[in-house]
Amino acid sequence: MFEIDEKTLIEEAKKHYEEFLQKEQRSLATFTGDSSLIYIPDPKLERFVFNPSKGVLYLPLESFLDEKLNDDEIMWHIYYELALYPDWKKRTKNYLSRKYDWQKEIDGMTSYILARIKKEGLEKDLAYQPKIISNYVRKELLDLLHLLDKQTAFLRVLQMCPIYRDEQNFLNIVSYMKQIGKTVESISKMPRHRAFANSFLIIELYKTIPTIEKCSENPFNQTILNQPLFDFIRYHLVRQINDNQGIVERDPFIRSFIFPLFEQLWKEEIDEMTFYKSKEEKGEQVKGSENPFEMSKEDEIPSSLESTKEEEENILEEMLDKQDQISEAAQNTIQGKSDLKPYGITKTDEQLFQFYSNKMKSEREEMRKLWQKLIGDTKKEVSVKKNNQIKGKLDVDSFISSYTDFVEGEKKGNYKNLRIFNRYLLETKAGALPHRIEISFVIDNSGSMDESKIQAARKALAVTLLSIDDFNEYLKSNATQLNQKIEVLSETWFFGSKYYNVKKFNDKDVSEKEKSDIIRSIVKLDATDGATDDARCLKEISNNITSIQENELKKGNQIKIVFEITDGASSFPGSTKEAVQELLSKNVEVYAFQIGKNNTANEKTFNFVWNEEYKQPHGVIIGEQVENLPKELLKAVGKNMQSIFNN
Repeated sequence: MFEIDEKTLIEEAKKHYEEFLQKEQRSLATFTGDSSLIYIPDPKLERFVFNPSKGVLYLPLESFLDEKLNDDEIMWHIYYELALYPDWKKRTKNYLSRKYDWQKEIDGMTSYILARIKKEGLEKDLAYQPKIISNYVRKELLDLLHLLDKQTAFLRVLQMCPIYRDEQNFLNIVSYMKQIGKTVESISKMPRHRAFANSFLIIELYKTIPTIEKCSENPFNQTILNQPLFDFIRYHLVRQINDNQGIVERDPFIRSFIFPLFEQLWKEEIDEMTFYKSKEEKGEQVKGSENPFEMSKEDEIPSSLESTKEEEENILEEMLDKQDQISEAAQNTIQGKSDLKPYGITKTDEQLFQFYSNKMKSEREEMRKLWQKLIGDTKKEVSVKKNNQIKGKLDVDSFISSYTDFVEGEKKGNYKNLRIFNRYLLETKAGALPHRIEISFVIDNSGSMDESKIQAARKALAVTLLSIDDFNEYLKSNATQLNQKIEVLSETWFFGSKYYNVKKFNDKDVSEKEKSDIIRSIVKLDATDGATDDARCLKEISNNITSIQENELKKGNQIKIVFEITDGASSFPGSTKEAVQELLSKNVEVYAFQIGKNNTANEKTFNFVWNEEYKQPHGVIIGEQVENLPKELLKAVGKNMQSIFNN
């Protein structure tokens, strides 16, 4: 009888919450920026479970009933769980690429700890190997970022939903935080740098600065621009929230004003640490000793209703997968979202293309990581000389132009505020980048291209063309960070006895045409074009360069790169060499890859065209290892992009 009553109670509660959430749908849509999200109470859950692929947030009905939460409290938990969702959706890749974007800081702290280990004579100890230390440092830093994300989420709820600033509602939030261990006392049990990271929420909740143990001076006693540290940080985080800003603005702010203090406290701990020798055979700490690099778990509290850092990372990865599926041309065609028949693409063509696309998934994912790192590294801190400063070294020109003010100030005994000095300051600057990058693929489709060569060329083209599309998506989503619009366009040419342009430099907004041309570049490669006359094809590419574009290439405002794939020596090596030299004279980068079995005469001809009489070689002989072509082509494309973006 009791079980029936309990079941009835749960069903009634579920029905109540479904009706309640229906009424709050508009408020939730405004807060999340997504009216399509669905909210479903689940009687078996103790915590929130968010499924972005289905667009469903499952609510922990059991916990709601156990805690006897009222409607306002439940709404706060939902808001807090989804507070960063709008920014997650907009900047998914930025959140997932943090471990790359913060690599400089990770490497710096890793080196500091390894130097301390070496000083102790334990550099060969298995427990203190570089990989272990690097993993420890990465987790500590990512934990800091996650805690500051949660602080931002907390502040966003307060800003967007003023009801939770009311005394009673705020006290209910504080009560929940106490239940999950977020108390002033909890700080005293943590190492200094973790205590500092956790203190922001504690101060927000209890309006008191916690004591950080063994700390000569509490960092929260410092001031920035005449404001207490906490007030300064809070003010700028709130301003970013009100300006609808997110991780793109938050992480540089953290890097400038929070991480240096975090790092300083961390280094103090490292300097005071006692290191113990481990059991050599297993790399384990000796009995009774303490592992100084044990991973922190303070912020991962199982009793909390909200998602942990690991669960949030899974959510972000799922969101990214969904975004990739939506943008991926072949996936769209298979699902019937795109009709490519008007462009001459059949279902068989689509299926063949999908086969090669699936074959190269892992290589494509590696290129995605490269693109993320490239964009993350583009903005760097550089030392810049600044004139007209009130401190620094005397700047003669500034002094001369302000001499009258100097004389006047000297009479009054006050010239300290005159801007007559210079000094070097660290500034974040993005290098000058080209606004357009064109990549041409020139593919041998002559009769000598056998099945293995065709397979290798198709794989190489598929993964490279798709990777360029991926890169464009990253560039588009990071246009604000790069402070300019950049596009990378691709085209494909086939040559044999004649030549023809298979894929155009399409405007990326013309998605159906771009998809069709990429598929056509793969499936139409079939070794039916006779001899190996690449000279006329290269000459045509050169002739298509206008005088205006040539000038842009010279200035570096545009970049043009040509990659040729061939299985033998050119039928007209003299003409081909002239075409290559003409392209180089127009500031076009040109490279060639030779695949398939070779003889001495063919190798000599290939080297004559691509490698002789140049400062740097432009040809790579892959030979019979044709399966290496995709890897070599991707490496060449990546190397060129790194050269452009790290210039």
